[in-house]
Formats: sequence, C-alpha cells, structure tokens
Amino acid sequence: MGADGQPQIHLQAYVAMIDYGRGIQEAVGGPRWLSGRFALGEARDTLHIEARFPAATIEELARRGHLVDRWGDYSELAGHAHGITIDDNGAIAGGYDPRSDGAALSG
Repeated sequence: MGADGQPQIHLQAYVAMIDYGRGIQEAVGGPRWLSGRFALGEARDTLHIEARFPAATIEELARRGHLVDRWGDYSELAGHAHGITIDDNGAIAGGYDPRSDGAALSG
C-alpha cells in the first residue's frame, strides 16, 4: 500500500523483526495501527488501530486523549504488506498479509 500508511507499515514490520525477533510472517501479519486521516472531515491525528491489540492498551490511548478509531481484527484499511527475508546462511522466508489475497510459497 502507498500514501501515508506505507512508511508506518514498514516501520511496524521492521520493529517486529529487529526489536522483537519475529519472522517475516508474524511481522506482516501482526496487529497494526495507522495514524492519519482516511476520510474528508476526519481529524489528521486519528489513530486507527486493529482490535487484536489488548483492549486495555486501546482504552488507555483513548483515555490519554488520542482520537481512536477501532478497527476489526484484520482490517483491510490497515494496508497490505508482503515480504521476503534472506538470512546469513541464504535461507529464504516469505510472509503474506492475511488482510489481502496472497500466499508465501517455496519453489
């Protein structure tokens, strides 16, 4: 996906892999949030967040004054990401986004 969501999706996948040691599949399939406006008239600082985040986290963000738009578990609005990683030994792994059509296959 492009526009404002693209760097946010990339960042979340990189953080999942680098900081939390997740594989590419878990990184692109994990719960996602996006900050920004999706519709005319919507506040530019709206935080859109999938329901798979802990409810207490979402509630705390709202309590702290964030404009929270709660999405379902796997919202197509959260963008689509697919990826490939190659480790130091040359092993290739692929990940697909469950929010869209796709699959990771080996050949």
